[in-house]
Amino acid sequence: MASAVWGSAPWWGPPPPAPARPLTDIDFCSGAQLQELTQLIQELGVQARWSDGPKTGPDLLQAKDFVFSLLSLVHRRDPRFSPQVELLLLRGGIREGSVDLGTSPVGPYTRGPHYDAGFTLLVPVFSLDVIRQELQTDVEPYYAWVCLPEMMHGTSVRKAWQDCLGPPIPVGRDSIHRSESEDSPKDQQSSVDQPHGYVTEPEQHVSLEKSLTNVSGPKLPLQDVTDLGLPAPLKKLNGDVAKAALDSPVPQPSEAPEAWPTLCAVKVAAWFFAVLAEVAESLIPVPGAPRLVHAARHAGFTTILLATPGPPRRLLLFDLIPVVSVAGWPEGARSHSWAGPLASDSSSFYLVPRGDTERPCDSGWQLCFARQELALKAHIPAPLLQAHAAAQALLRPLVAGTRAAAPYLLRTLLYWACERLPALYLARPENAGACFLGLLDELGRVLEAGTLPHYFLSGRKLWAGDGAAALLVALARLRGEPAQALCATVEEAKAARKGGGLAGVGGGAH
Repeated sequence: MASAVWGSAPWWGPPPPAPARPLTDIDFCSGAQLQELTQLIQELGVQARWSDGPKTGPDLLQAKDFVFSLLSLVHRRDPRFSPQVELLLLRGGIREGSVDLGTSPVGPYTRGPHYDAGFTLLVPVFSLDVIRQELQTDVEPYYAWVCLPEMMHGTSVRKAWQDCLGPPIPVGRDSIHRSESEDSPKDQQSSVDQPHGYVTEPEQHVSLEKSLTNVSGPKLPLQDVTDLGLPAPLKKLNGDVAKAALDSPVPQPSEAPEAWPTLCAVKVAAWFFAVLAEVAESLIPVPGAPRLVHAARHAGFTTILLATPGPPRRLLLFDLIPVVSVAGWPEGARSHSWAGPLASDSSSFYLVPRGDTERPCDSGWQLCFARQELALKAHIPAPLLQAHAAAQALLRPLVAGTRAAAPYLLRTLLYWACERLPALYLARPENAGACFLGLLDELGRVLEAGTLPHYFLSGRKLWAGDGAAALLVALARLRGEPAQALCATVEEAKAARKGGGLAGVGGGAH
């Protein structure tokens, strides 16, 4: 019986060999295989616990409640700190690029040797519900000044903030005007940085008024300070606070906004730390609760370390930033992105202390769009986020203890990548390796140029800082052997995981 054929081969036979494929999955610079890099990135995600959506652990919840209780005690000590403010909790500390503070000194903290996971908490200490003459901004950099009239809402704000007043702003600044919207929708994003399996919170915002019920919670005397080779504990830093809070001449009240005194960012940061230190010194330890083991002020923010009860005993780092909350949208800021509208979904922004130690009497603030960034990150494809977390893990030891702005520059490159590249390309899991190399290459070009266009403020730039040249050399060495660098990072993550690890914290910080 003759067999049926298809062409010249029997139909039941093996398929013809596929045509040869060109070697397109090789990195030209290093010779690394992109498939291998992708597999290493995925393995790093498993070991570092940022790829499978861990749930919030009880240790982390206790630490968060401790911080909120501490802030509620600050309100009892100083009524200027409002209990009705909305706190914004971000995953990752400032050293991991959570917030742009430029090239401010951030302290000698390194994740691993000094702490296990970091977070950033934006704490509004002053609010502007309408942008008018009270807010002035510089034309070239993205700096702002908060000018205080004699009365606001029937209250003498100058009297209330007398110890934090600075001189009037320099002449010739441009005002930021508000994008008026009577029915601006409320921010629908969570106050906790939670895309792709990070810390999940049921509430959008946390009110300190709710934390007042936790005042009897975890407490610790200042004598219990863990020796990590870090800056001096709270009691030894009070002298620095006094130096930073030196009084400056306050002009007489005037109807002209140019003559209004300003709310000095440096003095506000010093006041915030000083009152926090007073409260911390009065705490009493509670068995089985987190303990405050270290606190220090660095430029415009305060860093605290909390020890979890364990076992195993872990350290959580919280960067607390006193900010000014501003309702409205700055004129000239972009209002739309690849993910949709920016201003309509979150019609508010923050002012953070500049933290310029070279100019301690400077009253200026820096514009911050952390709320909008939190919304954007929820739309970034998972493979690109994994590539960013891997690049960040490799970058971490290179910037430890420096004033480099590279971590936030790397984060900004995520937003520009989403603007530039097709979403289908970024969403394909097999492209994580290529995205990883692309982020490293882009960061190298930014460090070489010294600047990166600001994502939210058109025509303004982010600065790489004075250490960009040295970091560029180290990054080039890393870029030459990306597979070896990733393998070493994976092994470190494995060792850290075997050591215990904090449940629900993970190692990445998207």
